[in-house]
Amino acid sequence: MKLAAWIVAGGGLLALVVRPAEKVSQRVVIGSSGEAQFVAFESGAKWGLGVTGAGLASVTQAQPVGFEFYERGGNISASSTGYDRFTVSAGFGSGLAYVNGPGGTRFTVEDRWTIEGAVMELSRKVLVNGTANCGFLSSVVLSHPDVQTRSQVDYFAPGMIYGSPDHLSAGSIGGSEVYGTGGHGDVQIREDRLPAPLFGVHFSDGSALTVLDPTPRGGTVKSDALDTDVRTLVDEGFGFGAVGVHLNAGHNEQGFWFPGSEGEVTYRGNTYPGGHVHEWRRRYHPVRDGLAQQYRVEFRFSEAESFPVYFRNSWRWAYSQLRPPITWQDLAAVRRSLIDLLASQVQQFGDRAGIPNFIPAVFGSDRGPDTKAIFGFTGKNIESAEFLLADSLLDSDATRAALDRRLGLSILTSFVRLRMNPPVGEGFVLATGEPALAIPRDQRVYLRSFSDAMKAALRAYHREKAHGYVHSELLDWTQQFGEWLLTQQNADGGFPRSWRPGSGEVVDTSPQSSYNPIPFLVLLSRETGDPRFLDSGKRAGEFAWKSGQAKGRFVGGTIDNPDVLDKEAGTLSKEAYVSLFEATHDAKWLERACAAADFAETWIYLWNVPMPADVPDAYLHWKKGAPTYGTQLIASGHSLVDEYMAFEVDEYAKLARWTGDGHYMEIARLLLHDTKNMTAVPDRVFDLKGPGWQQEHWSFAPVRGEGLHRGWLPWVATSQLKGIFGLMEFDPALYRQLAGPEFAAGQAGK
Repeated sequence: MKLAAWIVAGGGLLALVVRPAEKVSQRVVIGSSGEAQFVAFESGAKWGLGVTGAGLASVTQAQPVGFEFYERGGNISASSTGYDRFTVSAGFGSGLAYVNGPGGTRFTVEDRWTIEGAVMELSRKVLVNGTANCGFLSSVVLSHPDVQTRSQVDYFAPGMIYGSPDHLSAGSIGGSEVYGTGGHGDVQIREDRLPAPLFGVHFSDGSALTVLDPTPRGGTVKSDALDTDVRTLVDEGFGFGAVGVHLNAGHNEQGFWFPGSEGEVTYRGNTYPGGHVHEWRRRYHPVRDGLAQQYRVEFRFSEAESFPVYFRNSWRWAYSQLRPPITWQDLAAVRRSLIDLLASQVQQFGDRAGIPNFIPAVFGSDRGPDTKAIFGFTGKNIESAEFLLADSLLDSDATRAALDRRLGLSILTSFVRLRMNPPVGEGFVLATGEPALAIPRDQRVYLRSFSDAMKAALRAYHREKAHGYVHSELLDWTQQFGEWLLTQQNADGGFPRSWRPGSGEVVDTSPQSSYNPIPFLVLLSRETGDPRFLDSGKRAGEFAWKSGQAKGRFVGGTIDNPDVLDKEAGTLSKEAYVSLFEATHDAKWLERACAAADFAETWIYLWNVPMPADVPDAYLHWKKGAPTYGTQLIASGHSLVDEYMAFEVDEYAKLARWTGDGHYMEIARLLLHDTKNMTAVPDRVFDLKGPGWQQEHWSFAPVRGEGLHRGWLPWVATSQLKGIFGLMEFDPALYRQLAGPEFAAGQAGK
């Protein structure tokens, strides 16, 4: 129900109120619906803003124009004020403020507030008059009047914070150290660190306020992009803002700062994951005569939503505002390049074959290939074999198909020699065949690694059997592990995280990753006809859901960053629930798959982060001109990104088909195409070794455009191939629609 100036969202009563700092001399009602009003107050004093009727998310701000000044000697001062003049018309209000700055300078601020539905948008222009040897930023901050401590509210920063500080490393942005001794409760995050420049506060009454920059630009320069020393910088080239919240005497103060100073925690950017710094990385524009700032900020009010529903809806709102475009790819060329690369990297030693766990993706690297082949997690040798075999069934080149088939079978034959009851390793040393571990220093084997390998082995077994090739040794191998795994399940349905190789002694009892083996157990039940495995998978699914996922917390996906919020927990949980729904047709598993999918997609970049203009392309790992849409943050506590979610194309397509929710199909298409923007193909090799190569990860926050290494790992290729083959096998017509040349040609220029 739209008003001339405001909407009563969801039946609640919202009113935007313009409040003078002194006694009101006139009150003008601009629009109303029931008791909801958008009201302007006129008086001789300055004007402020507020929203009433929005529950605990209601806000007030007597001084909406904020400034921070930085003098070259290091002195920092803050200033805020109300509007000197404020005029109102139907649907919007215009404010004008004058601020005195250092050295006799003066700042003119022109604000236009527009009301559309449950969203209040600020369009601001700041003009500098005079020059001084200092820097400045401007801001708008709205304060929630009710005292609400951190434990009483949930924060949402996509890819970073989901609810409380639980399952965040203590020293990370938004972690517990921010609220402990020496902390000030400030969470102010640079836009380039966020998949969408959005920050929300959700209250116990179900109301929430979300701040979004709907038109992020993100520009930067070398001094900022390569800053690992956390320096204060002043430069006109900073085009990024910051969003966040300050907890001030129990009041949550949400806002936007431009340019984007970050604190009270930031990340150095050249370490993983221990680069947390409890300091401010401050950024300012120079106080120069004629310099102008312009930006837009949107504030969305919502009500009567649980936290998972809130962050789902807020994310979709951001998606609708940012509208990430599709960068159309030649998927046939991508697939051919990836398969040929996998085949070219198979190393053979006598009767053993495998792909090293790490290989440099560029020429001239001072780091050589790894000496071991690993079957899951980053090594993905079983998946590599699976897709070599899958492609051989489709390849019209008989010679190449025969080679790929021989290589794929050689890999599988090599790995099935590893004893799985109890497991002796996650792979083997290529030269000797000795059992090897994904992370040797840990001296343990991980549930995640086995789950990755075993489900890929069973997919390969099923596909091969459908084409007349029966590999009984592969089924026997997976069943050997499945029988042992059943003995490891706890009474509550959870599984340990890791064991001592060879003995099966539990090393890490944490059950947070118990969703991992579910797809394997479902597939094993299908292939053997044994219901024990499906029953085990269902018990694990119930455990995972009740252990935090029902509240929107998905943790424990990666093995090298244990039990923190990460996107792989969301993706793997979604895969688990999808498999349970396919096996049982029980609607609860579909609902849970959607919840996991909603969490997972909030890690996807919906905007294009430009590379620093003054850094030559030769020094950048992510090249200029390659859009960043579709790339995803990896885990909370650092800001590295990758293209892992390319493997989920078919699963989002399935959810779209089963639920009728077209948004999931948009995500499927985005992951099908935009995750390949830095994958080398014949006409676009970048500085990589050749077609099919892709660097494992990068960063879009400092250090922007670089990764911690320039290596390729087998998972990089198999994630891309899983999405392609998965969609082809789910619905060939849909694959042609989303990926075929006729479809892509028809979309050119859109």
